[in-house]
Amino acid sequence: MGKTKNQLSGKCETVTKVGPKGEIANANLINHSKNFTKRLVKITDGVYQVIGVGLANTTMIEGENGIIIVDTGDGIEEAEEHLEEFRKISDKPVTAIIYTHWHYTVGTRAYVPEGQEGTIEIWSHELVDNNFTAHNAELKLTHTKKAFTQFGLFLPAKGPDAFPNLGLGSYFIDNDKGKTRGYVKPNRTVSKACKAKIDGINVELIPTITDTNDGLIIWLPDKGVAINNVLWGVFPNIGALRGDTRDPKNWINSIKELRALKPSHIIGVHGVPIFGSEECEKAIEEYHDGMQFVYDQTVRGINLGLTPEDLVEFVKLPHRLKNSPILQPFYGEVENFVRGTYAYLIGWYGNDTAMIHPVSKKVEAEKMIKGFGGPDKVLNEVRNAYEDDEFAWAAQLITYVLKLDPNHKEARQLKALALRKLAETTPSSITRNFYLTQVFELEGKISPKVRVVKSDNLSTLKPEAFMHFLRVKLDPVKSEKVTQVMRVIVSDSSGEIGLQVRRGLAEVVDFNRDSIVPDLTLKSTCKDIARLLTSEISLEDALRLGNITIIKGDIDRVVNFFALFDEIIISNNERR
Repeated sequence: MGKTKNQLSGKCETVTKVGPKGEIANANLINHSKNFTKRLVKITDGVYQVIGVGLANTTMIEGENGIIIVDTGDGIEEAEEHLEEFRKISDKPVTAIIYTHWHYTVGTRAYVPEGQEGTIEIWSHELVDNNFTAHNAELKLTHTKKAFTQFGLFLPAKGPDAFPNLGLGSYFIDNDKGKTRGYVKPNRTVSKACKAKIDGINVELIPTITDTNDGLIIWLPDKGVAINNVLWGVFPNIGALRGDTRDPKNWINSIKELRALKPSHIIGVHGVPIFGSEECEKAIEEYHDGMQFVYDQTVRGINLGLTPEDLVEFVKLPHRLKNSPILQPFYGEVENFVRGTYAYLIGWYGNDTAMIHPVSKKVEAEKMIKGFGGPDKVLNEVRNAYEDDEFAWAAQLITYVLKLDPNHKEARQLKALALRKLAETTPSSITRNFYLTQVFELEGKISPKVRVVKSDNLSTLKPEAFMHFLRVKLDPVKSEKVTQVMRVIVSDSSGEIGLQVRRGLAEVVDFNRDSIVPDLTLKSTCKDIARLLTSEISLEDALRLGNITIIKGDIDRVVNFFALFDEIIISNNERR
């Protein structure tokens, strides 16, 4: 067991322990892992759920002629594992699939073979396919790396830095089985609440907005069962560290939709099932009140003139909500909810006009270090803070030294030590994984510029999304005198995409709408374009091997065009 000092009382409290993988983490977070023991749970007659496989749960509903699957997980391998469990109950064919939202739609190929997409009903909100195929192409690099960080994909499987669980589920990728993407586009979509009979089962589909704008509550009125992505069983992730913007009011309104159903059983995409009307009512009330309280008190504080830093100290859950099992901070945290809500409602500026045009962080670091009496004094102060268990202050203070000298060996070691201690005590799986990933960067175990976006991540996007992905890589200095249009014929999608570089900026071209004559025309496939954009193949090899062919223009002009963008490997010499 580990101990840390309570910053208010000064007393040491036991908060950490060693888990079954050798991980050193908050004891409550390690204990939370018991909720993700792999098991098949009977909810009521004809409704079953698999828990403990991957990040999200998957549900089976027995229909008249077959089985209905709700969500298909993060890959084909997961879906096959789910199906193996469901086959203990029924050997009937899969007759329908319902997506609660776009996140857990990647295992569908386990149920829908190639060429049979029309034989199985696939239901979802109308926004699911667009979100899956076009979601944030411009920020794909950052969002993917932050998702890797959030889900502990840079951390070891065993040892002190392994993660106990991911707050919402046990793991994101099974390292032994891998993850093969198998998304299938919905063929039945809804935009508003509706009733349907799916394989003989009465189903109501109710749109919700939580961490996505394309959610559905699947309400089985004859069984009193609500399948949802509204109640997670842990504190919600508003103010997500990976960068998603979320409006708490939408989520709160979605809870009200769930409450209006008065369910007898609640089964979530995340968390454990809730059985019985009274327990369901209690859970809904506590989840609603927890979110409403934090939102209202954040707004109250804003109206009182408090800054985000002030608000973090100001907004504290009352005792009845702080101790609620369904509001424990194993995933989201109150502090991040507050910061995220402030940013969503107010923006970046608080109330101190000195922050409108502050000195640069480099100048601030120089002044702070000088005020302490020089780098050695700062290092000594950081060592003392660490010895006094003031890990957050130690990490914050040593950052000034690293701002001026990023390779300062002892400063990197001190910050890594402080962050690792913070990681070991936080109850939030997200926060722990972010802390430890930066520790690994400081220790040189991973590069801060590690590439995580692969061609498979891009090849599922709509072709025009490729141009948005490329557009934000343009170097304005290299391109300040360039005006040129590239057209790409995408041979496997019967379409064409284009990009215009115009004196320091790039704009996506729609040749069906814009009367623009291309200077360069290329021909390729989605997969080969994705490979070039993710640096899996050099432009030299793509042209030599025929992965990309030039229809209009010459090699020099094509090379010069792509050389205007970051991270495009032009020749094989750049790989060496």
